[in-house]
Amino acid sequence: MNEVIYAAVYFAVTLGAFLLGKYVFPNIPKTVTDKLGELSEWAAKFVEWAKEFKKDKTGEEKMAAVVEQLKKIADEAGLNVTEDQLKAIAQTAYNAMKAGEKESTAEPLEALTATPAATVVINTTAPVTTTEKVAIATDNVPEGATETNADGTVNLYDAVGNITGSVTKEEAEKMAAEVTKIVDEEGNTLADLK
Repeated sequence: MNEVIYAAVYFAVTLGAFLLGKYVFPNIPKTVTDKLGELSEWAAKFVEWAKEFKKDKTGEEKMAAVVEQLKKIADEAGLNVTEDQLKAIAQTAYNAMKAGEKESTAEPLEALTATPAATVVINTTAPVTTTEKVAIATDNVPEGATETNADGTVNLYDAVGNITGSVTKEEAEKMAAEVTKIVDEEGNTLADLK
């Protein structure tokens, strides 16, 4: 009988602990530190926002806009913070942004002044260079591709048949004369001209 009572009490305590962990503890308001951390993250975003979208405003006007936005967030979160505290949070975010900008500009200078390390290259060959000009023969010619435009230019097309630009008729003839190899759409060689 004692074992049944012990098992029932153990079950009740376990069930109570589970229900507290599942439904009560997650709904307890966050600590003030967590809320201030979230407010600092918002401050960083608002400082960037003011920098980008309030370029015509003075520093004081930007600070006021950031503090106003932070006040709205604090009110929504139920935080009771003063304007001076919000200004301090915004100033900290601004200082962090400026420090980040300094670091991003300082790194390339350090890289330029660094002493280069020795480089070892093993088993390499010289790069292959080619002067070959390849043309692709196709039966899928876009409508009007063989015609000259009213301004004397000829349209250029990509592999799908979309117009990608235009060149003068003389430039098109020069490019055609420079072709050294003609291949079909699968890449099979049709002719070697030079």
